[in-house]
Formats: sequence, C-alpha cells, structure tokens
Amino acid sequence: MSRLLRGQWLLCATAFTLQACGGGGTGPAPAKLANPANTAAQLQSISGPTATGTFQSFAVLLPQFAAAGFASLAIGAPLVFAPGPALAWSAAATGPLREALASQPIEAAIFPDAARGKTFAWDTTSGRYVASTAAGAPANGVRFLLYAIQPFATVPTRPLSMIGYVDLTDQSTPSAGVLGIAIVGTTGPTPVTYASYTISRLVGQSAGASLAGFVSDGVTRLDLTSALTATLTALSVQTTVDVAAQGVHISETASVSGTASVAITTDFSLTSGGETVRANGTVTADTTTRTVGGSIAVTVNGQAFATITVGPAGPSYSGASGVQLTPADEMALRSLFSASINLFATVFLLMEPALLLNL
Repeated sequence: MSRLLRGQWLLCATAFTLQACGGGGTGPAPAKLANPANTAAQLQSISGPTATGTFQSFAVLLPQFAAAGFASLAIGAPLVFAPGPALAWSAAATGPLREALASQPIEAAIFPDAARGKTFAWDTTSGRYVASTAAGAPANGVRFLLYAIQPFATVPTRPLSMIGYVDLTDQSTPSAGVLGIAIVGTTGPTPVTYASYTISRLVGQSAGASLAGFVSDGVTRLDLTSALTATLTALSVQTTVDVAAQGVHISETASVSGTASVAITTDFSLTSGGETVRANGTVTADTTTRTVGGSIAVTVNGQAFATITVGPAGPSYSGASGVQLTPADEMALRSLFSASINLFATVFLLMEPALLLNL
C-alpha cells in the first residue's frame, strides 16, 4: 500500500474525521417536527373533553354542590379552571387542594345516610341544589343534575334545560376511601358518558391521592391516571394519558409551590410514531399583580428545538440554534404550551369532588 493510500485509510479510521471522508461533515441536522400540523392536532385533542357542554356545566356547577344542604358537602373556595395566561390569578386556587390532600382523610362513609340515593336538582327560588323526588340516583351515592349554562355564568340558565347529570358514588374498601365520579350527557338519543373515574386515598394516610379513569368528548377518549402528593405549601402531580385511537402517549410531571408568588414547574412529553416532543420549564404566577413569567425548553427526540418564553402578553416562541420555526411549528408550540397547562388544570378540576366531600 502506498504512503498516500495508507494516509487516507488512517484518516478515515479516525472517529473525529470519519464524516469528512464522505465529502465534508456538517454535524447533526437541526431538530424538526416530522409533522407539526399533526402534532398540534394531537395536542389539541387533550382539550376536547373539556369543551363539551356537559363537561363545562360540570365545571361551572360543581362548586354549587357544596350548598346541597348536608354537612359533608361544605368547603371553602372552589378551584378555578382557567388555563393559559389566566393561570396568574387562578394559581392560588390550588391552595384548598393542597390543604385537603395534606390533611388526614376521613375514614367514615363518604355520604351521610340522609343523602344516599338522592337526586339533587336546581331550585330557581332558592338558587341552589336541593334534594328532589327524581329517581335514578345510585344507591351508594348521590346524583346532581346538570343544566345548560351561559358563558361566564355561575348558575344555570332560565328556564332550566337539563343536559345531563353527575353520579358520585362511595366505592370505598377497608383499606381506601374511593369516590367514583361519572359525568353523563342526556341530550342525544342515548346517554353519553363523558367521564368515568375514581379518586382514591388510603385509609389513615395523608398527603396524597390517586385518580384513574377516562374523559371523552364522545369521539376521542383520554385514558388517564394521576398521582398527587401535597404539603401545605406545595403540590406535585404525575399524570399519564393514552389516546389509543391516535397512538399517542402523554406524560406530565408538574408541581406548584408558593403562595403569593406561585411557581408552576412542568415536564410534559408527547410520544407518537417514534417521535417524542418534550416541554420542560417553570412559569411563575404573581397572584397579587396577576402576571406571569418564565420559559420552557422544547426538545424533539432529545434535540433542542425551541424555547417558549412566557410574559405578560402571553407566550412567544424562538427556535434553537439552526432551527427556523415555520408557522406550523409555532402552531404546534402554542398547542404544546396550552396542552401542558390544560392537562394540569383538568386534573385539578377532576379532583375537586373529593375536596367537596372532604375525602
């Protein structure tokens, strides 16, 4: 072998110059989304179940359950479902949930004898839920009727228009207090179950709860599990979501800490078709000035892709080194930011019946 050939072979055998032997290496290509429009659609599906009229009625009327007239349904301020930039003034609402989860759970029956088997209907005269003679309530729990509502309203519209119901059931075992929740719409030819899940707390154990079940908009079903742990000053949530129809798996670890200045840290990822999009960062909400600020790093299959910067005017987006964001990329990033906050807020909302019942 000539000296020239030996020299070329040695160069090509050297790891740091191996790519140069192919005609000039340029390093790894910048990260990119395989199909940003599809990613945005998958992320937006997370919000679908919370957009139905039945679910929105549940979200609005749920705090009214507390005034149903029996002692076990008496709490302080309800949680507020307000994702996105509005989180600045709703973040403090996690306080009651933190306090409830950090306290000792009750070991007695969830519902008093006088309430079990009752259906609660809205009374327009008193402006609250009252026990009715309507049939259909579960023998081991209670039923609350749901009604059409107007945007920004906190009570049903008049005249009343029933659109569904919520069944709350005591499914406790000797080792755990278990509350079952089913949200059912009744406006179609057959009833549609928009959510069915349980909230569990181990007897004698404080500082935690678990949630398992599904939510749906009648077409797309999200199977979810969530584990919550809390102290008086912090709350942590680990949630997984599977959307079988789309081959999507979502994982989120989120925490809230602080009081006047609340830090919301999220680590959210969506995996589909061999691609994992991950958003990791902290947003701080000042509940006094009602402002937010922070940043979230976004990666695609482990490569830096973009940064989401959150400010008073809302989120903005910038590409990582070498990444030129397209309008479709920005749409996917907007959906990513909204999905991470919406999922976090949805878990809080689904947990609220346990707070109402002092579980």
